Amino acid sequence: MSVVAALAIIAGAVLGVRAEDTAPTRWLPLALHVVEQDGEPVADEAFIQARVDRANEIYARYRVGFVVQRRLPLKEAHAHLSSRADRDALAPYLQRKVINCFVVTSLRDVDEPERMRRGVHWHAASHPGAHYVIISLLGDRDVFSHELGHYLGNPNHSPTPGNLMSYERGPMLPFLDPAQLTRLESSLRGYFKRGELAPAAPPR
Repeated sequence: MSVVAALAIIAGAVLGVRAEDTAPTRWLPLALHVVEQDGEPVADEAFIQARVDRANEIYARYRVGFVVQRRLPLKEAHAHLSSRADRDALAPYLQRKVINCFVVTSLRDVDEPERMRRGVHWHAASHPGAHYVIISLLGDRDVFSHELGHYLGNPNHSPTPGNLMSYERGPMLPFLDPAQLTRLESSLRGYFKRGELAPAAPPR
């Protein structure tokens, strides 16, 4: 072992940082499909950037980052999603080797129609294996990160306030617990091995 490597391990131990935490960030590509109404996207650049920046802030400690690789317009017919069929109808737009994220005007709960949802990680019954993130304009910037958490291997919600996968916010930056982090790492390995995701270049 080199002197530099040994010093890095010692420094990490002193600071409470594990050796693997000093490894490079894994940058994940995003394809954003944004509904257009009257020729204009329903979400502006500030809306999108705030959510991507927040996701990068939350996931940085886990050596994961997100890069927008593609921005694609989505037909106005998909502005308001009320049924399972409405959500499934987004599957034909999926791009390969990226995390597909759809931004719509409204998203109704398919089990409790009186409720409106802020976001969802959806598995399309009409297209086996197809899954993607959908967020509505109701969702604040943490909703996007929460749904990415579902995409990255954590389907269940947490009862712990402040956990990223909880509905209850805490005073600090949302976090993943060790078991959730293990599932995230396993999911990433699977996505890369199957070619479902391809690593992205770091943002400039």
